[in-house]
Amino acid sequence: MQSPAYIRPDGPSGGTPDIGHSSIDELLARARTRLRRLAPQDAARELADGALLVDVRADMVRRAEGEVPGSLVMDRNVLEWRLDPCSAWRIEEAADHSLRAIIMCSQGYMSSMAAAGLHDLGMVRATDIVGGYEAWRAAGLPVVPGGTMPGSYVAAAPSPISLDPGGQRMLVDGAPVALTPLEFRLLTALLRGNGRVVSREDLRSGLGEWAGSRSRSVDLHIHRIRRKLGPRAAALLTTERGVGFRLRATLAPADDG
Repeated sequence: MQSPAYIRPDGPSGGTPDIGHSSIDELLARARTRLRRLAPQDAARELADGALLVDVRADMVRRAEGEVPGSLVMDRNVLEWRLDPCSAWRIEEAADHSLRAIIMCSQGYMSSMAAAGLHDLGMVRATDIVGGYEAWRAAGLPVVPGGTMPGSYVAAAPSPISLDPGGQRMLVDGAPVALTPLEFRLLTALLRGNGRVVSREDLRSGLGEWAGSRSRSVDLHIHRIRRKLGPRAAALLTTERGVGFRLRATLAPADDG
């Protein structure tokens, strides 16, 4: 009897059956039948209305091509874990399956596959941009230089302040600055505000229960963060009297002059 090692899988002797194949073009076409894809201008309008634009391009690509202000930079290999509302590693924005997530890659190929994968997780409002970032830029929509840390939102203008989620630290003009866990979470919440005022109550609720959460300890931690920022960058973190705090990307002309 002939050893199975010598049976050709595709031969007439009845080796491994042909289970059929699909080309990547066929898989892509099937994925896109599940999506209501957006033109760049429509994606820009939805971003302004509160949709989550997720940029899954690699760091070196974003540095070369640029980024979209207000988008969330995320490594492709963690996308499902960060956006699945049932995941222990989900981001705060992934509260339920109704999240409107718009995925963006360079030309709109990888993003279609990724968005269809989110549909498999029950996120049926996920979609992507026709033509990707290149189409966004060609349409004359806002872009800024790349270099945002994964897990962070792209500022409307280059900022001296960014976060390194892996190292749980802050970067000020590229120099690392150590933060306590609470300080890191506070600064993350302020960066997610993308230049908007974040109330004290929102900061407290986002941090959960912790020692001093019912007092003015948020103000104390903000004060400590300012000291670590240094004089120039500290001017970006402002107190909005009676409301909360704002972290701006750049100084207003009156502050910089």
